[in-house]
Amino acid sequence: MIKSTTPLTALALLMAVGLQATPARAQLARTYVSVAGNDGSTCERPTPCRTFQGAHNKTADQGEITVLDPGGYGAVTITKSISIINDGVGDAGPLVSGGATGITIAAPPGSNVNLRGITVQGIGFGGGIGILFNSGGSLTIDHCVVRGLTGDGNTGRGIVFDSTVAGTPSVSVLNSLVADNAFYGIHVLPHASVNATLLVRGVEMIHNGAAGLFVNGVAAVGTINATMADSFSANNEEGVFVFSNSGGADTHLTVLRSALANNSNVGLAVTGGPNASLLLGQTGVSGNKVGAFNLADGAVLQSFGDNYFDFGNTAVRFAVIPRS
Repeated sequence: MIKSTTPLTALALLMAVGLQATPARAQLARTYVSVAGNDGSTCERPTPCRTFQGAHNKTADQGEITVLDPGGYGAVTITKSISIINDGVGDAGPLVSGGATGITIAAPPGSNVNLRGITVQGIGFGGGIGILFNSGGSLTIDHCVVRGLTGDGNTGRGIVFDSTVAGTPSVSVLNSLVADNAFYGIHVLPHASVNATLLVRGVEMIHNGAAGLFVNGVAAVGTINATMADSFSANNEEGVFVFSNSGGADTHLTVLRSALANNSNVGLAVTGGPNASLLLGQTGVSGNKVGAFNLADGAVLQSFGDNYFDFGNTAVRFAVIPRS
């Protein structure tokens, strides 16, 4: 006896076979965002996404998000190795308010995150943080602008290196502007056992309410090695500030070929104990309202002997200051 199949049953079988044969859509190596995009789309070049987060979620690990137009693309939490690239289309990035964070890096150890050409702009209404590094292997910020973050002591910060996972994290800020933030321009404050490194090169830290660069080791265990080169820290409260204590990380900052000028307090401060140290080379410190430097509590300030300090109306070559 031949068993018949109804047309409806045959259609159902064909649909089932078709569904089994269609693979799930893979994440893309390169995605795109546009102000005319839609997060419900594929994020490919003809059908871009509207937000960084929408594109991030459809981009493969070690992939890249490309910005097609200037505009606001919303906050994003990064959880993988990824690059977000704007190669000259105009200002593009998150607008931050209400105590929020524009870009958060919460990636696994060993991951690498790159941001290029991104503008993170505070728009008031309760402040916020521009870029926050919580975890990951490395973060590179290149040709970016982080400005206008308002708020209290926990917000109003431009770039925050606050690693909360033990390891060897590194952050590099290159050829960028960090300006007009209510508190710190760049704030290093790990909360873990770390051997952390920071590189600031070709960066202008201008008109931030506290220090242009603050390297603080009190909440960490291990070492923090920071380098600032070919950079300016001006019109802040302090130019640079290094702080640690006997229970904190061994915290060291080297400043090379840079200028610390016209700050409302001192050009540089090194305080908190012998775990805090700063080394200067080919650097000028001038026009700071309270004085050139503040050295306290057994902290260490040293020089290669090729720096110039402005003490009132007298410019002097600054030599080594030994441990006090």
